[in-house]
Amino acid sequence: MNNKGTIVQWNHQKGFGFIQPQRGGDNVFFHISALVDRQSRPRINESVYYELSTDNKGKKSAKSIIFVKPHSGMDKYTAPMSKAQGFSVLFLALVAGWVWLARCPYWVLIGYICLSIVTFAVYAHDKRAAQKDGWRTKEASLHLLALAGGWPGALWAQKILRHKSQKQPFKAILWLMIIANITVFIMIFTPFGYHWLHNATAFVSHLF
Repeated sequence: MNNKGTIVQWNHQKGFGFIQPQRGGDNVFFHISALVDRQSRPRINESVYYELSTDNKGKKSAKSIIFVKPHSGMDKYTAPMSKAQGFSVLFLALVAGWVWLARCPYWVLIGYICLSIVTFAVYAHDKRAAQKDGWRTKEASLHLLALAGGWPGALWAQKILRHKSQKQPFKAILWLMIIANITVFIMIFTPFGYHWLHNATAFVSHLF
């Protein structure tokens, strides 16, 4: 590495930041994909080694970035929680509250937690298979697990494992599965959903 600098800006949600060169000059842009250790996340004021590259538009950016002080293997677990992770935690908290109020069977919460653990494990297995050119898990199977209730585990796997986190249309379909699952939960386990479903069923029965 022929360059050394300090990270002065990092956008965790969007996955990019800027490095201030030790020799002076303009800050250098870098993307998360430029990190040699992609499991770790940059920190403000952290020293790094890097190489310079130029894109098609002639703009300089950093590549092959290495942290001067190697990160702990726990970094990927202690990184700030993403909006998607926060959403999954909020949903499970609401389900737990609904169970506590005796509006929802306890097995529903247990089911979400167990399916999330299974889904996370399947994502981890699929990533290992991708790295070793092994037998991959079908995307349809991952989506079915999410639809069944394992979507919180899928969101955490995308963040922690950095697997299926950028691919489209996978992400769009995953969120459709999440919306479908939450909709079913609302229809079955909330008064509003129950009454709506009851009225809709009565309306359809009246038509036929």
